[in-house]
Amino acid sequence: MVKTIINGEEKDFDAQDFQTFGDFLKKVIPEGQILKSLKINSKDVPIAFIDELKSATVDENITIEMELANAVQFLKETLNDVLGYIEHVKSLLPQVSDNLLSNNEAGWKAIKDLSEGISAMENLKSSTQQITKLTEKELKLVAKPSEVMDILNALLGALDMQDNLEVSDIIKNKVPIVLDYYIEYFSKTLELIKSSQIN
Repeated sequence: MVKTIINGEEKDFDAQDFQTFGDFLKKVIPEGQILKSLKINSKDVPIAFIDELKSATVDENITIEMELANAVQFLKETLNDVLGYIEHVKSLLPQVSDNLLSNNEAGWKAIKDLSEGISAMENLKSSTQQITKLTEKELKLVAKPSEVMDILNALLGALDMQDNLEVSDIIKNKVPIVLDYYIEYFSKTLELIKSSQIN
């Protein structure tokens, strides 16, 4: 049997009932709920690794502990945190730009962190769309996604050419436009959630 503890409540399942771990998650997580934390045999499993586990088989005699949260409530908390993070990143851009101009190692590390951050924002945006079902048109965004893509492509091109001057210029003058797009997107989504149009 698979011993499952969901938000403190214990249930037993037969491992034969699930083809994969992904199938298990689909069947035990109710609609409108999302997985907040996961432990398998008392070991923490980072949420980021769950996609890799989805094709694994579910073994007998294991204990799976899960903490679930209301998707919209969880999104509210996450968006608040992310908006603070984006503002912080924005404040660091002039310093990153200066570090790149002086070919400082910290500048290149910051570029790597920035690209990972933008990728995480894009993933969050995709999850947000799935949970809220809101389109960019409904959010009445001022920022244009096409402009954001153009800036990111220009940044990638400058990085490929190892053109420090161009990379520095894009970081200082254009990346704030990209971050403003995400700030606007997440802020307007949060406003609609808080005004109870979504629950």
